[in-house]
Amino acid sequence: MSELVYDLIISGGTYWTSSGSCKADIAVLGDKIVAIGTAFPHAKKRIDARGLDILPGIWHVHCHFREPGHSYKEDFESGTRAAAAGGVAVCIDMTNNTPHPTTLEDFEAKKALVAPKAHIDYALYGGGLYPQTVDQLAKAGAIGIKIFNTRHIKEVYPYISELGVLDHGILYELYEATRDTGLRASVHHDDPEWCKRMTFRDYIEKGRTDAVSYHESFAKGYMYGHGMVAGLASSLYYARVAGVKLHVLHLGVMPVGAYEMIRHAKFDLGQEVTAELELGSMFMTREQMRKVGPNSYNWAHSPEDGWNSIESGVADVIVLEHAPHTFEETKPGWEDMFSIPLGMTGAQEFVPMMLNAVHNGKLTLSKIATLAAERPAQLYGQYPKKGVIQVGSDADFTIVDMNAEIVFRKEDMFSKAGHTSWEGMKAKGVPQHTIVRGQSVMEHGRVIGSPGYGMFITGKAATQR
Repeated sequence: MSELVYDLIISGGTYWTSSGSCKADIAVLGDKIVAIGTAFPHAKKRIDARGLDILPGIWHVHCHFREPGHSYKEDFESGTRAAAAGGVAVCIDMTNNTPHPTTLEDFEAKKALVAPKAHIDYALYGGGLYPQTVDQLAKAGAIGIKIFNTRHIKEVYPYISELGVLDHGILYELYEATRDTGLRASVHHDDPEWCKRMTFRDYIEKGRTDAVSYHESFAKGYMYGHGMVAGLASSLYYARVAGVKLHVLHLGVMPVGAYEMIRHAKFDLGQEVTAELELGSMFMTREQMRKVGPNSYNWAHSPEDGWNSIESGVADVIVLEHAPHTFEETKPGWEDMFSIPLGMTGAQEFVPMMLNAVHNGKLTLSKIATLAAERPAQLYGQYPKKGVIQVGSDADFTIVDMNAEIVFRKEDMFSKAGHTSWEGMKAKGVPQHTIVRGQSVMEHGRVIGSPGYGMFITGKAATQR
């Protein structure tokens, strides 16, 4: 009897899960992991992973790929290519598109548009705007319902004004409708009227609109500050009354009161609330902000509280938001940063930045496996199909060299935006292979997969019906 020939064997590496690490070979047949051990002699393809670390395929759950409607900034092909180049195997795309996917017709149109373009597996949020369409979006495969409980103080894209849900009655009805689907309501919280009054009073009306003034207003808690915590406070209460699974976006950007509110809701009240820690705020320095200006991320009000939220269990997921804009759109921000969008990039830089944080003692590879793979798969109903290295799971892997180094440069970026928020910064730890369902889509920095290979991941409300 002839011996089994595997499609792929990853040999000699150390693989990581939430419970630790193990040195073993991994055998893949088709799109699944079928064996973990030693002495698998026959394979169509073999990857020598000696000296490398193998993570479950990394999830990036906060991507703005700008399609449809704004594909000159980024489209699904360029965005997922950047993600694949950076070691990401699964991404979730956001909803501030034109038209926004808040109706079944527009959601289905977006699904059809992006399907031929994805390099990696992907999921799509349904837009939370009309309570009566939430069930339709869930049945069509939305991974969750994204709600903008905010508007920009000057009505600047990407905060599409029509998407802003400031009426708490409608917000509550969206929570009821989302609860009935079993999906999560992922919310960008704010109190934009407070924010608008403070920033106009102390900055805009005084002609103080340059990048330095903008970031000063952030430090005061005006832009992306206390208003976000106030919005979170009411949202937590309404979500508890409605019984919805609330997913809090942009933890790390918000002032420190947000950590205590989420901790109280989760651990004292037993509320089903999860939170997404924005690593961009943890990594951004004032020196880097001065270098890239409008293409920067706001720094954390308290990095220490952010890192502590991982250990305390307040943070469930880690992200490096990808929200690109063109230089032409952001350049005026050097003079008036209140009137332009921040041009943040993170799809390609996410994994190296996390690995660098391991060297700096802020993360461990096991924590990355948990917070950027296993936990996202659990929250979005895909575990153990995805998010973990075990027999029977999808053969998704991010294989990294912890000793390699990278310097982020705009000319190396795959994003259409043509820049990086992290220009000139160094990271130690570089992805060498991105493998999605047994197929290599990136090897040693080269994207070798094809657009359209990526598979649409349906939310659990669709798969159960």
